[in-house]
Amino acid sequence: MAEKGKLETAETTIRTAYSKFGVFNWLVGILAVVVAIVGLAIMLIPEKTEVTAQVLSCGELTEYSPIAELKGHFTYAGEDVAHLWKLTVKLINSGDKTIVGEGNQKNIIGEGINFVFPDDTRILNIEEEANTFQSAIMQPEPNQIQIQFRQWRSDEYSITCFYVASDKPLDADPLPTTPIIRDIIDGDVIIEDLTETRPEERISLIDRFPRPISITGKVIGGIFAGVLAIIFVIMVPWGWKDAVPLMMWKRQHLSNFLNYLDQVEPKLSEQRKQALKKRPGRLPREFWPKFKGPKVPLKSPMFDSIATGIALTLVFLVIAFGSISLILMLFPA
Repeated sequence: MAEKGKLETAETTIRTAYSKFGVFNWLVGILAVVVAIVGLAIMLIPEKTEVTAQVLSCGELTEYSPIAELKGHFTYAGEDVAHLWKLTVKLINSGDKTIVGEGNQKNIIGEGINFVFPDDTRILNIEEEANTFQSAIMQPEPNQIQIQFRQWRSDEYSITCFYVASDKPLDADPLPTTPIIRDIIDGDVIIEDLTETRPEERISLIDRFPRPISITGKVIGGIFAGVLAIIFVIMVPWGWKDAVPLMMWKRQHLSNFLNYLDQVEPKLSEQRKQALKKRPGRLPREFWPKFKGPKVPLKSPMFDSIATGIALTLVFLVIAFGSISLILMLFPA
């Protein structure tokens, strides 16, 4: 008997402790899942290796047209220049990784990253305006440049002016392009013409954060939104499955049930009767044997009336639709 009493005491202690710390355990569990998802998302996010040449400005100096009669005349090394263009280009490491240009860990193919101007042009002069890292711009061919460096970290840039000449008028601005052979191992070189007038691109708040944080937030938000959509879609048929038998019971037996409530002892208050009218299943079980009819099929259904069922169904579907819309916003096609 003493051992049995000790076991009962221990069981009571465990139940008490669980009741106190059950919510805490749930919170810890949810936090652990979130941390695991964040860690996995960060591990799965691929780091991109990328250089972008942003053309900030481009204009022909020999065709200055605010005044039609005003023409420019240029010479270079004693020779006339028929058509002269000035381009300002920002070369930036727009990726997530450092690009190494020298040594055993270099991740470029040749001596640097190459850019090519149109075939019928030549670069007369190169002027560097700003530089946040050590680099040198070489000119291996008359219409080609190569940016050389030891180490190019993410977001570091060089702003340079190029004076480009052509003997004949050009159909388009002499913007730089990339050679067919890729210079960066597992990386890309992108050309952006920022001189074109384009509608301002809207950037969502989450995309303004650093890429690892934004992608992690999207993954977590997408998972929770997806789970939320599934839960609320499932709740609609589940709720009606439990509610229909209750509604059928009310249609057939509610009047007898209300008459029975007037007869039970001790007497019930009107407030209590109104509550039991909506939720008959809350009547204590000791009163049911004397009721002349079947017991209510469900104690606590999700819907207790058709009006409530329709209203909650609409709410559930709106929440599910909103969750799906959030997923589509986070991960556009």
